[in-house]
Amino acid sequence: MRQVGARELAFSVLLDVEREKTYSNIGLNKALNAAAADGRDRALVTRLVYGVTERRLTLDYEYRLYLQKNSGLKPNVRTLLRMGVYEILFLDGVPARAAVNEYVSLSKRVGAGYASGMINAVLRRTAERGLILPAVDSPEYPVVKYSVPSAILNVFENAFGDALPSFLESLFRETRFYGRINTLKTEFSALRERLGAEGVSIAAVPDFPEMFYFSDSAAFAGTEAFRDGLFYIQDLSSACAGRLLDAKENMRVLDVCASPGGKSFFAAVSMNGTGEVVSRDIFDHKTALIREGALRLGLDNISVQLGDAVKTPEKETFDRVICDVPCSGLGVIRKKPELRYRDISDIPELSELQYRILCAAAQALKPGGRIVYSTCTVTAAENEEIVRRFLAEHPRFSEVRPALPCGAYGDLGVRFAPHSDNCDGFYACAMEKA
Repeated sequence: MRQVGARELAFSVLLDVEREKTYSNIGLNKALNAAAADGRDRALVTRLVYGVTERRLTLDYEYRLYLQKNSGLKPNVRTLLRMGVYEILFLDGVPARAAVNEYVSLSKRVGAGYASGMINAVLRRTAERGLILPAVDSPEYPVVKYSVPSAILNVFENAFGDALPSFLESLFRETRFYGRINTLKTEFSALRERLGAEGVSIAAVPDFPEMFYFSDSAAFAGTEAFRDGLFYIQDLSSACAGRLLDAKENMRVLDVCASPGGKSFFAAVSMNGTGEVVSRDIFDHKTALIREGALRLGLDNISVQLGDAVKTPEKETFDRVICDVPCSGLGVIRKKPELRYRDISDIPELSELQYRILCAAAQALKPGGRIVYSTCTVTAAENEEIVRRFLAEHPRFSEVRPALPCGAYGDLGVRFAPHSDNCDGFYACAMEKA
């Protein structure tokens, strides 16, 4: 069997993302697991897949500068041009001339040899002229520079105002991966020593002793410490939602949209393994994921159930309710870069679903209890406007604002952002029932 190189492997993933609209992280993990690539090749494949995906609009603008006609490009040729332009303009380590030759050669191996002359000419011109952007005062400039479509750019501008450039720049920084310590089994210094022995270094999160972050992008999921349930992966913003919930021993907690389980796990550990966390989701494969995580962590106080959050049947039976709803996901595009290009016309429909879920979940809350509404997006329509409508129509509820180690409270709820908090874009609001 012919050995597939790093660029060819990245090409196959990117072409699949282009044709099938799959998530880049899923395609990448599948390809890397199937290939016998060494560490250096795996790193290059990862850089190419994520880099080309997140800078797609920039790359398309650059190669089109040197084409008289480009609307008829086939997906395989378009993918090769994007990869070549990305490597020349944004990657160090390979001389431009060598990169050009690599992609001309690759075009012949993947059935695009008929376009090798054009690919050679475009990439050579790119190498000669470097990065070229539209005029700074043109509407095209931020779209091309930051590779964000104008519709989503407007959403970000409404969300961040004067901080928009800082936010957009942060989207290209390496994502920090956080973990939450399973304090039923270990504590920070012991976990740091255990992971260090496996070649993985971690650092503490100030003012949040249960949380840590990985000092590099090590394969933490393959460690014995992970398999033994000493920690689980949870972003800092999501963990702050757990802080807002303030679950205590012997409480009953309901998580209505629980997959992949992080907030349920946070509550179960915070309760020291006592009480009950009912962790519910609508799909079998998602409940299986939660069940697997709870088993690995040894959390016997989690009860995993299949259920539709819009049809939450309980009435005033839970002390705490977690309501992390399906959303547009625009806060996590550093981790899922293809979300930059999603169609946001469904946000009004999503907002209505979110409101229905919140109303149904709130019925399950006891008087004196607390519900946390949260999303991994930054649109007011999915965040503050939902909460504002809910409070207006449910006068027994009022917002509470516990102190948090990061994030910024606004008119309603707290927002988290990558440029200011080094975490996902996220929103959460805690409300208590009289």
